[in-house]
Amino acid sequence: MRSGLSLLTLPALALAFPGAVRDEKRQLLGTVGNLLNDVSGLLGSVASSIDPDNFRPESGYDFQAPGPNDSRGPCPGLNLLANHGYLPRNGYVNFGQVVEATARGFNMGADLATVLCVFAVLTDGDIETESWYLGAGPQNVGGLVRHSTIEVDISPNREDYFLGCGDNHHLSSRIFTQNVQFAAQSADKDFGYDTMARHYGANSRFSQQYNPWLYYFPFPSIVSVVAFNFYPEYFSNGTYGSGGVANYESISSIVGAQLNKETGQYEYVPERWPEQGWYRRSTPYGAVEALTDGFTRIYPSNLVPMPIAQLGTPNLNVSTILCDIYQGLNSVTPLELGGETTDIEAQITWALGKLVAVGISDTILGCPKDVTNNNILYPNSTTAGGPLGPDPVVVSRAGNNVYNKVYFTAAPTTPQCS
Repeated sequence: MRSGLSLLTLPALALAFPGAVRDEKRQLLGTVGNLLNDVSGLLGSVASSIDPDNFRPESGYDFQAPGPNDSRGPCPGLNLLANHGYLPRNGYVNFGQVVEATARGFNMGADLATVLCVFAVLTDGDIETESWYLGAGPQNVGGLVRHSTIEVDISPNREDYFLGCGDNHHLSSRIFTQNVQFAAQSADKDFGYDTMARHYGANSRFSQQYNPWLYYFPFPSIVSVVAFNFYPEYFSNGTYGSGGVANYESISSIVGAQLNKETGQYEYVPERWPEQGWYRRSTPYGAVEALTDGFTRIYPSNLVPMPIAQLGTPNLNVSTILCDIYQGLNSVTPLELGGETTDIEAQITWALGKLVAVGISDTILGCPKDVTNNNILYPNSTTAGGPLGPDPVVVSRAGNNVYNKVYFTAAPTTPQCS
């Protein structure tokens, strides 16, 4: 995933190409200097109007870096909650644990947490136990890294599945660097809505241009969009808009981005709350607020068509349209039914029951109670996601997170499989 010359290689090359190396070194130092200036300008903002009861982590929930057998994946917030013990540290979680932990850790509304958990269990986990893995499931089947379900393209900090050659779960250095630059250029010098809307616009346009298999069906696209307003609403130190600040110290720590001041790249480290003191938002932030903010303040920066994300781009053709349809069916197929001809009425009833329990009824959804679809089958449940049947290189990248490394130093305009 690394590219370019490091400072360590420059002396050896200087003998052969002294002029070129001086230019390379000057350019690298200039880039690093610019980034350090951006970061310096973002430091120091502090929250006000803080309720001490919202301090996190609470006593007894100290940070502990995940071990090699602990499951971690594409969601920084859930990774963090496991690293602090609000969720099982092994990363194998269940429905009730996640609803409780997201409320206690970030004050996520029960309705939004329930919607997300329903789809996580239905498409990535086990319905009988209402459980799933934060990263990859056994033999890389299931878990939140399963592409085009809860995990989807156009992320605030991960590369697309196709362009990352199956790596959709490690923090991208180049994407977070871009986010920092937008924050430094914003009027408030933070990761607020202006910054995150601009970030979404840049990421979505990049995906539309370079990812021919860009997946943006309605439900996963909702996850993609609202993930950008998670930064100010959940990752902010305190309640954003009421004295809280979406500052660099909080955001970089929560998403696991540690700047190497010599190379100017971000190393992906285990997610945690900032050590200098952090407070969750004081009021719940739920589904209605998240959808309203996401689709009025983030999404308008670049309207990606649903479900055919390739509209208006050179990538629109019969193959990409068929792939969109295929992935759309995949995104609502229970993991345990993949490749089987089985009546899924019980699974749909289970999902609707969970939604009704938090006030999201069939009448709000606009559909009758007895609607089922017996033809939503994922034809190859033993393959780790992807529209074209990924090769072993792709499968090898679709695992759990490996920390303390740098991923994606440059924009992957073609799949990065080396």
